[in-house]
Amino acid sequence: MKRLAVIGAGISGLAAAYALRDAPVSVTVFEKSRGVSGRAATRRKQGFLYDHGANYIRPDTDRVRQLIAHELPTEELVDIGRPVWVFDGAGTIREGDPAANAAPKWTYRSGISTLGKLLARAADVDVHTQVRVVRLEHNGRTWTVVDADGVRYHPFDAVLLTPPAPQTREILAAGWFDAGVQEAVVDGLAVASYSSQFAVMLAYDAVLPRPGPFYALVNTDGEHPVAWLSFEDDKPGHVPPGHSLLVVQMAPGWTLAHYDAPPATLAEAAHRAAGSLLAVSLPEPIWTDRQRWRYALPTAAADAERLRAGEAIGLFFAGDALVGRGRVARALETGLEAAAALRAFLP
Repeated sequence: MKRLAVIGAGISGLAAAYALRDAPVSVTVFEKSRGVSGRAATRRKQGFLYDHGANYIRPDTDRVRQLIAHELPTEELVDIGRPVWVFDGAGTIREGDPAANAAPKWTYRSGISTLGKLLARAADVDVHTQVRVVRLEHNGRTWTVVDADGVRYHPFDAVLLTPPAPQTREILAAGWFDAGVQEAVVDGLAVASYSSQFAVMLAYDAVLPRPGPFYALVNTDGEHPVAWLSFEDDKPGHVPPGHSLLVVQMAPGWTLAHYDAPPATLAEAAHRAAGSLLAVSLPEPIWTDRQRWRYALPTAAADAERLRAGEAIGLFFAGDALVGRGRVARALETGLEAAAALRAFLP
């Protein structure tokens, strides 16, 4: 049986493992954090449940829709239902695109991270959490994965890399393998770029009013300190009755300017900005939370053609670095496409 190492337990890596579940391939996943699903992330706090990275899944293709709605368990799958409206730098709110809003906005009662858990369970894959991979080595036939503690995992017939492009590039630049391939893939990843973003969560012990029947607001011109504001209340099972929870994602420029600000300062700024945008006097939040996503929003994709140089020696890639946009469904698609390429490489 062939052996595959997947670096990163985000949606793309787990989708690849799922797509290979019936192949004669043993898959081992290495993840530096404590859980799975990457930026499709969920937290619990004081009886609240909230998606603090990706906010929902929009099934852009029949393949994604088939997988989520028909192949994986759907007991907890829910459609948010309400639309996303838009606003400009002046804070003027208007209705969003009807065609985009007609598509489902899926999450799970237990949070969007459930998608990664379902994929891992269906794939019956071995996930090693809290293992930070720092280097790959190739002896001409097989791969060795080396972690930050110097532990070596081997042999693998192929490796699939799924972290954000800068992190993947560091792993490959430190690696020991064919110099020509190494130069090609490192350079191919160098053209990918990302914006950082703060997500601030604000919990209230009242149901907040809103100036329209929307689930969320998204900025369209990049001229507002807020990039996204959503009501977690609209997701069944996430917020206790009689309460509200806002997820406020600050704009990349604002995030960069306040990157090292204390948590209390960030929470107060998000609270003020949310009240101004909604044109309501918000009560004081009963608690706040934050997440600083260093690689939140891909703004330019990696050079896929140069990355394909790695396939000759069993080096493959997936994730939103290949797409240039942060979308759960698109990251999932890259994992499925990588699995198809791996099937051809690992007959």
